[in-house]
Amino acid sequence: MSKPLMYLLAGNGSTADWWDDALPHFKRYDVVPLELPGFGANPQPPCEDLADYAQTLLAMTKQGSAIMAVGVNALLVLHALQRRPGHFSRSVLLAPVGAFLWQRRLPALMSPLPIRKTIHWLLSNKPTLFARKFSNQTWTPAQYQRMGAGYARCRAFVPHWDLIRADTALPLLEWITDPVELVWGDQDNVLGIEQAAAWSATLARADLTISLKPGWGHYPWIDAPAQFAQWLESGERGFVAHTKGGRLRLAELARQAVPAALTLNDCNDPRLPAFLAAQPDVTWAVRSSSYGEDQADSANAGLSTTYLREPSANVPKRIAELTAEGVEEVVVQRFITPVVSGIAFVRHLSVELEWVEGHLESLADGHVSPSRATLSRLGDAWRSGTFTPSHGLTEDLLWRFLQDVLRVFHYVPGDVEWAWDGAQLWLLQYRPISDYGWRRHLTAANIAEILPPQPSVFVEYAQRRAASSIPAIMARWDARVLQDNEPFTAVFDGASYINNDLFLARLADWGISASNYAGEVGGATPHLPWQPLKMLRSLPLFLRMQRKARGHLLNLESGLKRFDRELAELVAQSADGQQLADWFTRFYMFVVQGNLCIATALASSGGDWLGRPPTAYDNLENSPHRLPWETDPATPRPASSELPLQPFPQWSGLIRLAHSTGLPGLRGYYLQVREWYRDNLMRIFFRLHHAMPLADREHWFAPHPDVRTRDGSFWQDGRESAEQATGFMIYPGQVQGILGADILLEDTLDPGRHAHYQAARAVIARMGGRLSHGSTLLRELRKPSAVMPQVDPAWVGCEVLYRDGDLELINSKDAK
Repeated sequence: MSKPLMYLLAGNGSTADWWDDALPHFKRYDVVPLELPGFGANPQPPCEDLADYAQTLLAMTKQGSAIMAVGVNALLVLHALQRRPGHFSRSVLLAPVGAFLWQRRLPALMSPLPIRKTIHWLLSNKPTLFARKFSNQTWTPAQYQRMGAGYARCRAFVPHWDLIRADTALPLLEWITDPVELVWGDQDNVLGIEQAAAWSATLARADLTISLKPGWGHYPWIDAPAQFAQWLESGERGFVAHTKGGRLRLAELARQAVPAALTLNDCNDPRLPAFLAAQPDVTWAVRSSSYGEDQADSANAGLSTTYLREPSANVPKRIAELTAEGVEEVVVQRFITPVVSGIAFVRHLSVELEWVEGHLESLADGHVSPSRATLSRLGDAWRSGTFTPSHGLTEDLLWRFLQDVLRVFHYVPGDVEWAWDGAQLWLLQYRPISDYGWRRHLTAANIAEILPPQPSVFVEYAQRRAASSIPAIMARWDARVLQDNEPFTAVFDGASYINNDLFLARLADWGISASNYAGEVGGATPHLPWQPLKMLRSLPLFLRMQRKARGHLLNLESGLKRFDRELAELVAQSADGQQLADWFTRFYMFVVQGNLCIATALASSGGDWLGRPPTAYDNLENSPHRLPWETDPATPRPASSELPLQPFPQWSGLIRLAHSTGLPGLRGYYLQVREWYRDNLMRIFFRLHHAMPLADREHWFAPHPDVRTRDGSFWQDGRESAEQATGFMIYPGQVQGILGADILLEDTLDPGRHAHYQAARAVIARMGGRLSHGSTLLRELRKPSAVMPQVDPAWVGCEVLYRDGDLELINSKDAK
C-alpha cells in the first residue's frame, strides 16, 4: 500500500536540499521537497506575482496531497487554497508571513533594492553572520554552507520582496474554509508567536488549529529533524483557534491582560487540579467554548449557561454539566470582580460602548439599562453620547485598551467584553462581529449608477466576498487603510452600499474637506473641514499616491488579458456556476481596485489642458456588450459573438512623458483610460454571461432577495443623513420639452442607457457625481444635462425649460 504524499516547501531562498537532514526520519509519508520557479534548480524564471505562484504551485502538486510550508511560501499555500479549495488534504504552515507587513521593520528595511541585493549577497556568501537568526543552536559548517548555497541559487530572493507586500498578501484569504494547521516555535527569531492571533482573524472561516512548540526555532527540521518528522507525522493539530477559549489564549500569547484561563473538554483533565491550586483564594467563571459559538458568520452566543463566582471545589461539577449539554470545550477563568464592565463594538475608526456599574451579568439579566456612547476618530458627526470617567477609568484609557485588543487581532472589528477592577482593564472575551449596524456612513451614489436596485445573486456574492479585500490597494500610498480595515461596500437591510467611511477616513487624515468627495462620486457626506497643516504634512503622500496610481494604469491591460485567459480556461473545462462565481470574486476585486487607481489618477490629474481624446463612447455602433445594467453579468445579453479585448489607448510620446513624470493636465487621457477599461470589462462580462451553464443560471442569475431601497446617503444603523446631496451642471445648453419624455429624469445615470440619452433632448439625474461614467458619457454626447437632487416629482409630465443646470416650469416663476 502506497504512503500518502506530502510536499515540503521552505521559505525565501530555499532549495530542496535544505530538507536533507529530515528526509530519512519520515516513515508515514512519502515526502517531496519543492522548488518553485526561481528557486534552487528550477530553471523557470521567478513568477510575476502571487497569483502566478499560486497557480504554479497548484500545477506542481497533486490533488489530495498534503503540504508543509514555511514563511513567505506558506502564504502561497493559502493563496492556492483560496483559488482551489480542497486541493491539499492537509496544510501545515510554519510561521507564515503576511500579517502586519506594513508595520514590520524587516520589509521596510528590505524595500531599497541595493540593501536587498547586499543582504542576498551576504546570505549567499557569509551565512554564519545570520546564525542567530537561523537558530539559537549552533549548526555544522556544512549546514551553514548548504543554507548559503540555497540563497546563492535563488533568483527569486530579490523580486520576492516586491511580490509579498501588505496590499497583496491577504486579500480573500478570509474565505478559506479548508483545514489549516499553523505552528510556531517559541524560539523563532524571524516571526514571533504573537502573530498567531492576527492569523486567526485573517483566516476567519478556516478550520484552524494552532500549535506552539517549545524549543523550536524557524528551522526545526534542521535543529531537531527526527523530532520534527515525528511531530509532523503524528497528526497533532494543536488547539482550535475559533472558539472563546482559543481566542483568549491567542490574546494572552499576544500579551493582552487576560485573566488566567484553562480550556478543556473533560472534568477529569489532569491539568485542572494544578491550575486551580495555583490560585487558591480566587473564584472562577466556567463557561462554554463551543465550536459553533462566535464564528465569523454566526454569533450563536449564550447557547449554554455561564457559571460565575464558583469556588474551586465546584469547578469540576460545572465542567461536567456543560459537557453533558454537548459543549465541546469549557473555559475555566479566574473571576474578576469589576467596578465597571461593558461590551465594546470595536473598529479602528470608532468604538461603540455599552457599560454598567459592577458586573455585566446585571446587563445580561435585564436588571439595569446600560450607558451608551460612540467614540470616533472621524469627528463629531460620528460620535454620540459621552463616556463619563468612573472609578478611575477614563475614556482615553479605555479607548487605548480596546484599540490594542483590535490590533492584536489584525484590526478585524470585534465584540469585546471588558472589565475594570479599579486598577486595570481586563479582556474577558473577543469575538468577530457577524451582524451589527455600525454608526458608519453609507451611500447608494455611484453603486446605483452601475448595478440595479436588485442585483443578481451572482454579483452580490462576489461583491460581498471582495468587499474587505478591495481597499488593500490603497495601502500602496497610505498604509493606514489597513488599520482602518473598512470594507469597500457594507450591508444595510440585506443590500450592499458604498462605505463612505473607507474614503472619509483618508480625507480626515489628509486634512481634505469631504465636500470634494461628495461632488465627484455623488451623494452627501457628514462635515469634514479643511485642515491646512494636515494637508501640508500629507504632500509626500500625495506625490506617492499620484505615482503609484498612475503606474497601475499601465498594468491594467495585462491584468485584463490574464483574467480573460482564465475565463477561457474555465469555459474549456466546463466550469460550473460555483467555479465561475469564485473566479468572478477575484475578477471583481481586480476591477474595483483598477477603478480606484483610475479615480485617484483622475483626482490628481490637474485638469485637461493637454487635450481630451475621444473615449470608447465615441464608437458604440456595434456594441452588444453595452446595455442598461451592463455591470451585472446576469443582465440578459444578445447572442454570443466574438468581442476581442481592445488594446490600451495609443498615446503620443509627449503624453507618455507627461504621464510618467507626473505632469498635470491629463484628465482627458485618464477619462479615456477609464472608459476603455470599462468597455473591456463589459466585453469580459459579455463572455461571462454566456459562460454560465444553463443549469446554474436559475440560481446564480436570479435576483438577490434583498433590494437596495435607500437613495442618497445615510447611516448604517438606519438613521437618515441631514446633508444635502451635491447638484451640478454636467453639460451646458438650453432645451424646452416635457419632463420625463423629451427631457429624461433619471434616479441615477446608467452608462448602459446611452441610446436613451442620445435620443433625449436633455438628461437630468437626481443623483450622480462629476466623475461618474454617466457624466462622462453625457459630456461625450454633448447632451445638455445636470444632477439636480431636488426636482419636484409633480413636474413630471409638464413642460419645462432646462437652461445650464437650472430647471423652470413653463408659465411659473417657481424653479428647482
